[in-house]
Amino acid sequence: MDFSIEEQAMIRILQAAYAVIALGLSAAALAQGYPVKPVKVIVPVPAGGYYDAVARIVSQKLGERLAQAFVIENRVGAGSLTGTAYVATMPGDGYTLLVNGTGGMSIFPSLYGSAKMPYDTLRDFAPVALLSGVPNIVVVPASLEVKSIADLVALAKARPGELPYASNGNGTTQHLAAETFAVATGTKFTHIPFNGSAPAVTSLLGGQTKLHFGVATDVIQQIRAGKLRALAVATEKRMSVLPEVPTLAEAGVPGIEIEIWCGMFAPRATPPDVVARLNAETNRVLQMADVRERIAPGGIGDTKSGSPEQFAQFIRTELVKWAKAVKDSGAKVE
Repeated sequence: MDFSIEEQAMIRILQAAYAVIALGLSAAALAQGYPVKPVKVIVPVPAGGYYDAVARIVSQKLGERLAQAFVIENRVGAGSLTGTAYVATMPGDGYTLLVNGTGGMSIFPSLYGSAKMPYDTLRDFAPVALLSGVPNIVVVPASLEVKSIADLVALAKARPGELPYASNGNGTTQHLAAETFAVATGTKFTHIPFNGSAPAVTSLLGGQTKLHFGVATDVIQQIRAGKLRALAVATEKRMSVLPEVPTLAEAGVPGIEIEIWCGMFAPRATPPDVVARLNAETNRVLQMADVRERIAPGGIGDTKSGSPEQFAQFIRTELVKWAKAVKDSGAKVE
């Protein structure tokens, strides 16, 4: 049967409409049945640190709620670049997720520059959910004869460039916070980057390094045990778990407030319905009392919530904030 030009055009329009409807129905069906097999959760830093702990807590609960295993894989290398870049290349089917945060997603782009970055935070990932946040604490070995920020500044000025500070790696909040602190106080330290928080804290306990802007959950037990001394907290207000420790502003160094955040991401092509389901289930998990206590024990930090769109806006704000911090501090990759 021959069709007129007008009829052929109408057929093409109807075919396109049916395709769009079918695509929408298949995406909705995918989300409703998701997941039908185990989900791999990439943590691009070593086991034992903050991101890893949060990822394991949330993944366990998601697995229970969705009746499929959410399997953690620590894919480390080049800070967190290797594991993060790996997720960016994965199919957008919801079966490979990423848990990463401040350094890899909002600091690295400015520190390394687009020419050296193997991924683009905004282009290559679909933000799923903001999981948690925790402040940094300025700590030194208990054996160091430094009792306050004023003492630390005096010692650093007397020995410029001689005091080594530990970070969890190039481009982490510990790195940027220490460099910002040095600029603000007119001091100079030597940066010793480690691959994660555990070796960084170990170096501090062993006396190989003398200063660390530690993630609160990574150093609180050593502070309580008297092995590390907290000089200040990088927060607007004092922490309820360390009420005797002043803020950096109270100690004479205003303008340095550092919170390390942790979030869940999917490859950019992941269907919005799958992202929405993951977001809804993750937010439910984050409201569970036992999860809140495990992620933020005794009120050390907090769990978050919100939509994927709110998380995306948060990331855009963080990228601008840390670009300024990198520029102002003059921080460089070692």
